Amino acid sequence: MNLRRILPFSLCAAAVAAAIAASPWGAGPSSSQAEEKKPAAPAETPAPDVAAAIRRGAEYLVKAQKKDGSWGSPASNLYDIYAPEPGAYYAFRGGASALALSALIECGDKDPAIREMAAEAVRKGTDFMMATVDVRRATVDALYNIWGNAYGVHALARAHARETDEGRRKLLREAMGRGVAALRRYQYAEGGWGYYDFDTHTQQPGLGATSFTTATALVALKAAREQGVEFPDGVWKDALKFTEFLRKPDNSFAYSFDHRYWPQGGINKIKGSLARTPACLRAIDLWGGKVTEAHVVTALDNLEKEDRFLRIARKYPQPHESWYQNSGYFCFYGYYYASLLFPRVTDPARLAKAKAHFARILAPLQEEDGSFWDYQLYGYHKAYGTGYVLLALNACR
Repeated sequence: MNLRRILPFSLCAAAVAAAIAASPWGAGPSSSQAEEKKPAAPAETPAPDVAAAIRRGAEYLVKAQKKDGSWGSPASNLYDIYAPEPGAYYAFRGGASALALSALIECGDKDPAIREMAAEAVRKGTDFMMATVDVRRATVDALYNIWGNAYGVHALARAHARETDEGRRKLLREAMGRGVAALRRYQYAEGGWGYYDFDTHTQQPGLGATSFTTATALVALKAAREQGVEFPDGVWKDALKFTEFLRKPDNSFAYSFDHRYWPQGGINKIKGSLARTPACLRAIDLWGGKVTEAHVVTALDNLEKEDRFLRIARKYPQPHESWYQNSGYFCFYGYYYASLLFPRVTDPARLAKAKAHFARILAPLQEEDGSFWDYQLYGYHKAYGTGYVLLALNACR
């Protein structure tokens, strides 16, 4: 997919606006007329019922779970992204199921009613993840399994942290170890992780790692390490170095290694990095890199100011065809990882502002069936979308 072919629509729009303003029709009313016709200030939007939205989302996930403990299906009624079968579907299933499982676990911590309602779904989902966390790549060029490996490891780490039975804890650690081994096996030569390798086709992927996929894996690896799963330090050190290499002075992150040659391309600007920046900052911070509270607040400020570009791309069927090459599947990913930055905000007023903004934006996007989704991915989008949003909203309580 060639991201460089997108036309600079913003320049065209600016030129049209200037031409209209210079014409007799664009002069606008006089100051007195403008004052007379000044509309009344809009009424303040009431705060959404976050707890109710979370409960409805959790109810959806419980009802939508498959008999084997997974979520989603390969069913589709739209043109979808490249997905060699059947391996790509196993990978999508793994990532979507892990996010749904994580959401039920986390939301149950703050709502005993959800914990009770979802107890069986969590048990079945955990069993499924333990059996499939080391899902393999579909083909040498499609490595969607990275999402299943990373989110699977993170979900099992959450389950392990809450498990009291030592026998089951041992099984969970062993499963996490297999997921971590899969991430090590598919770590790119650049040091990070990606999901395509169209050129090298080698046992270890060559070039093509992306900043946000690497950040996703780093966050999961930290969760596994905190639950007692060991792996060589070189794994996270190489990935951390790669992520920091793509960091730009304006607090954004280049999309991938080759995008460093195109730093001012739309997707590499702040408005194209709105979803990536929080994930990368979270990963760098967890592994001891330089992330100050100012960096975090700047990322939240940028997201709150410019997140319309994520929402414009939401549900758009073609990837990277929206403003700043944002894709629909960037949307909820960005809010989730931004919510993971909340603990780094020490100013109570600033934190409350971020939580209120996220709740005001996300809760009204709930579908009639209780799900959330931002990009149709075969039949996996409602599971992963609901997982992301419930995790983000849960952090807003």
